[in-house]
Amino acid sequence: MGAAVPYAIAAKYAFPERPVIALVGDGAMQMNNMAELITVAKYWRDWADHRWIVCVFNNEDLNQVTWEQRIINGDPKFEASQRIPNISYSRFAEMIGLRGIFVDNPELVGPAWDQALASDLPVVLEVKTDPEVMPLPPHVTFQQARNFMMALAKGDPERTSMMRGAARQVLETVLPARD
Repeated sequence: MGAAVPYAIAAKYAFPERPVIALVGDGAMQMNNMAELITVAKYWRDWADHRWIVCVFNNEDLNQVTWEQRIINGDPKFEASQRIPNISYSRFAEMIGLRGIFVDNPELVGPAWDQALASDLPVVLEVKTDPEVMPLPPHVTFQQARNFMMALAKGDPERTSMMRGAARQVLETVLPARD
């Protein structure tokens, strides 16, 4: 965990003429990746192609662990250990001389990526996401579904959002796409 930015830096040094893209959650970003952005700010001018993008999924939650607890153990979200501070990663990028782009509207994600890929300096693309959208695997086991229901029954603080997000995901797989 937390290797996206250091690996992206290494990829850029291995192939300085190519664009590099890293995807990272906000929990990992806070653990060590913000410090590594300072390395990018120091060295990006040495790269033949300055396109280096890290996309941060900001949901203010240690989401991988939250959903593991719900699905594997049937435990509700434990706010004290799962909720993380809402940091502006895009503003942090700007503060250290990189480009920051913030998106909180799904319709603006495509244009934000276009802007990031056209940038003449490294970019932190911060995308605000919903922590209650379940990261569904291709096949959900009966045990996973059972544990999800147990987490709801035990009083998960986000049960309404969880049910709404799960229903939306399931319906999107069976209903025709909207244009």
